[in-house]
Amino acid sequence: MVSEKLFYNAVNIVVQTQYKELKKLIEKNGSWEKSWEEIRNAKKSELDPEKEYAKLEAAGVELILHEESVYPKLLKETHFPPFGLYIKGRLPSSEHSVAIVGTRKATAEGKESAREFGRELAEAGCMIISGLALGIDAMGHKGALDGKGVTVAVLANGLDHIYPATNASLAEEIVRQNGALISEYPLGSPSLPYRFLERNRIVSGLSKGVLIIEAPSRSGTIATARFALEENRDVFVIPGPVRHSNFTGSHELIKQGASLVTTASDILSVLGIASEKQPDTQNLSPEEAAILSVLKEAKKPLSIDKIIEMSHLQAPIANQLVSFLLLKGLIEETEAGYATIKI
Repeated sequence: MVSEKLFYNAVNIVVQTQYKELKKLIEKNGSWEKSWEEIRNAKKSELDPEKEYAKLEAAGVELILHEESVYPKLLKETHFPPFGLYIKGRLPSSEHSVAIVGTRKATAEGKESAREFGRELAEAGCMIISGLALGIDAMGHKGALDGKGVTVAVLANGLDHIYPATNASLAEEIVRQNGALISEYPLGSPSLPYRFLERNRIVSGLSKGVLIIEAPSRSGTIATARFALEENRDVFVIPGPVRHSNFTGSHELIKQGASLVTTASDILSVLGIASEKQPDTQNLSPEEAAILSVLKEAKKPLSIDKIIEMSHLQAPIANQLVSFLLLKGLIEETEAGYATIKI
């Protein structure tokens, strides 16, 4: 397998990761070694496969091929999976993965939402996938790191340099926190415009669902959503102001059937993921504990008037504390009243 990796890397360098050319070569020759012999003679290439592979090892970059068992299962199921993936860091194996993507020119509210959703989804056990771009992508990664979770950045260039350079420290933190940087391009490959579109199919392909935050009508984000839909993945969209240009594409996706979401729990519910984050029952005030105790003993939903009566608290205080307990995720509001959430 090492020799196949060595020759695949050489072929990939010479053909500049042209998918159709790679597909043609492997289908014709049956191995990357034979493919290298053909392409070397055809192109009269003087490239040394061993020296080029040594560069990968020196850069701390691992190469895995499509046929290996460690190749991401979700990505392998897509229509055009890369024949090889270059990886820096540790490729996580997670049952749950969600991509967070959106415009580079995001609003402050959009960036805040990306970071919040990234954190909450990571805390629930989701691996966060994105493209390390400025704006929404970067904040999704940062949110995952905030939540002590794992995140993977898919780059549109070789892993010997980070684009954009301003996110170099973020890339380092992703690797440090047991995540990974991924690319289908060999070392030295620049981030050409068309490669961002190719990159987007990997972002969606690695994910069970894609969360869209602020997508103009013509953008790479919309392309990512389309890739996801073509691969039968869930697409989630956060809505925004009807006349804001950052949401024209977002709202069109909702019209086409994407799921409108406003909380991370909306996404977790659709994907059938139970949150791993447990509600905090520590440090409750005596009054909060009293309300919680009343609801637990009742074993059924209670109206606010009944809660006030049984807890012996003043109405304004009881109302405020019920709101606090809702925010902490310790109780829920039902049609019949308030009830505890089973932990």
